[in-house]
Amino acid sequence: HTNSANPCDDGNACTTGDMCSGGSCVGGPPPNCDDGNVCTTDSCDTATGCKHMNNVSSCNDGNACTTNDTCSGGACVGGPPPVCDDGNVCTDDSCDAIQGCLHVNNSNPCSDGDFCTTNDTCSGGACVGGSPPNCSDGNGCTDDLCAPASGCYHANNSDSCNDGSACTTNDTCAGGICSGTALNCNDGNVCTDDSC
Repeated sequence: HTNSANPCDDGNACTTGDMCSGGSCVGGPPPNCDDGNVCTTDSCDTATGCKHMNNVSSCNDGNACTTNDTCSGGACVGGPPPVCDDGNVCTDDSCDAIQGCLHVNNSNPCSDGDFCTTNDTCSGGACVGGSPPNCSDGNGCTDDLCAPASGCYHANNSDSCNDGSACTTNDTCAGGICSGTALNCNDGNVCTDDSC
């Protein structure tokens, strides 16, 4: 009985290329049981060969619009969507399966937080203040001003003015009101009644 080097089967499903050596069947290298699926745990059973058991590992489903993807039933299942809200009213927030969160500038109405602008509008991803408000109160004895935090206000001044009466002179603003001193109409003649 001369030993051969013929192919053989050692009865172990976890060897390949079995060959006779020294009068016995010697198992070869193990089979490649990797199925390329991260959602299965690959192993080998000596009786049945390669086994692929489903697992619950973390994975990536290839969709940038899912988070915390997890294996289930041998497949990668996407989790909840990412939070794409950037808190900026001047961008339209969305999600692209490849690029992920997108923030596209818009031209919506907005508020820049400045009470001294009106009709604010989004531009270039930021809120841009519009024209100033009309703070005029129609009173020449006040300076019409605007504070960004509170808006229009009116400060009394001491400007010269005209109270509309021809019987006063040196009209001046005081306390937000225009008033003057009485005109001296005395002509020094006792034979005339002086009035205004």
